[in-house]
Amino acid sequence: MTLRQMATLWLLALVWGASFLFIKVGVETIPPLTFVFLRLSIAGVLLYAVLRWQGLKLPRDRSLWLAMGFIGFINAALPYTMFAWGEKQMGANASGLASIYNATTPLWTVLFAQFFVRDERLTPLRTIGVLIGFSGVVFLFYNAIGNISSTDTWGQIMCLIASSYYGVGTLFVRRKFGSVPALISAFGQMITGAAWLLPLAIVVDSPNWQIPALSSVGALFALAIIGTGIAQIVYFSLIKEVGATRTSQVTYLMPIFAMFWGWLALSEPLRPDMLIGLGIILLGVIVVNGRLIGLKRPQTTIQSQPLETPKH
Repeated sequence: MTLRQMATLWLLALVWGASFLFIKVGVETIPPLTFVFLRLSIAGVLLYAVLRWQGLKLPRDRSLWLAMGFIGFINAALPYTMFAWGEKQMGANASGLASIYNATTPLWTVLFAQFFVRDERLTPLRTIGVLIGFSGVVFLFYNAIGNISSTDTWGQIMCLIASSYYGVGTLFVRRKFGSVPALISAFGQMITGAAWLLPLAIVVDSPNWQIPALSSVGALFALAIIGTGIAQIVYFSLIKEVGATRTSQVTYLMPIFAMFWGWLALSEPLRPDMLIGLGIILLGVIVVNGRLIGLKRPQTTIQSQPLETPKH
């Protein structure tokens, strides 16, 4: 990678790491369903403008749009809402913890690949990696599980489940959208995700609508425009330049920046157990992808996918 490409990768991690901060601030005065609906709608408009600028035409295949509708639900509307709700329920360290749970996505992807991808099987090395990674989750979640009635605990559970949906979405995208231009599949995901959430936001959130704080509105637009729309464009451009394997390194950097932003903007303490848990989870992801020094990469590898293929 050139210096410019490496700088772009770090900038992407910096932006996506801030996404968890934007979510935490946004849902303080904007209900989660409404927040995610607006996020997807704004990002969808931005991506559509880019599509028009590049001269790309939207597909007319009904089956493809049905597939986009599914991916818009499983890979955007549902996990985005779960992260938003989870961070709203969590107390201190909400953005940092959410980013750490998001880092488990590659582990879920490998597990679910056993059911969806015939040529992807759990080798002994990958099994060790998965066990290492989820032991980090157990370590991190150990104190919370003793207080199962706490909304903070359920917020963490929701973020972990949301990451598992990203794993399903990643595999579905690989199977169904391999020949579809990335920007079109990203736009389809955003716009169909927004369509899923519109009626729910009206029914569920309407009793709680209020004039939001300027900080929440700013967080919403920053997340939708920078963290969702522009970051998607940068991400896919970087994949074209350096490939998916190198671009997936953003997975390892994102939680670090998320904890930094939480500490800087929200005074979230950098807890030792969070750093240890993150280290164990990322070690598991590294082993799963065969990236430890001295380990040979498997011929077929489930690539790590960050929050916004969204994910965040």
